[in-house]
Amino acid sequence: MFTIIKNSVLSISFVFLATSCNAQSTKSGYEDKKVEDVIEMSEQRNVVMIDVRTPGEVANGYLKGTDHFFDISSPNFSKNIDQLDRNKTYVLICASGARSQKAARYMLEQGFGNVVNMSGGMRMVRNADYISR
Repeated sequence: MFTIIKNSVLSISFVFLATSCNAQSTKSGYEDKKVEDVIEMSEQRNVVMIDVRTPGEVANGYLKGTDHFFDISSPNFSKNIDQLDRNKTYVLICASGARSQKAARYMLEQGFGNVVNMSGGMRMVRNADYISR
């Protein structure tokens, strides 16, 4: 009897955990993608890549194919974002993934539907062939 109850509790816990994880991944509204996936996406016509780092960080190198450099700490950031076509797919890039997540949330709040965060940011770029200076 104890084994049955123990197994039932474990099963319920697993289902709850799996449901919680799913809710967190869809709750953000944007997708997290690895560097390699972002590189592939950059070749698509409807994809726009935006680096949200500071000009000093960008000067040290940026991902090839980046279309815009909108420093998220700049007072012009929201104005720059608001001028973009909401029907395109946007990939956001920063140093570690934190500022690009913040930018992704902002874009979703502004009515953008297809937003991708490059998880881990530029620190995850291991292949120098992906970087421009």
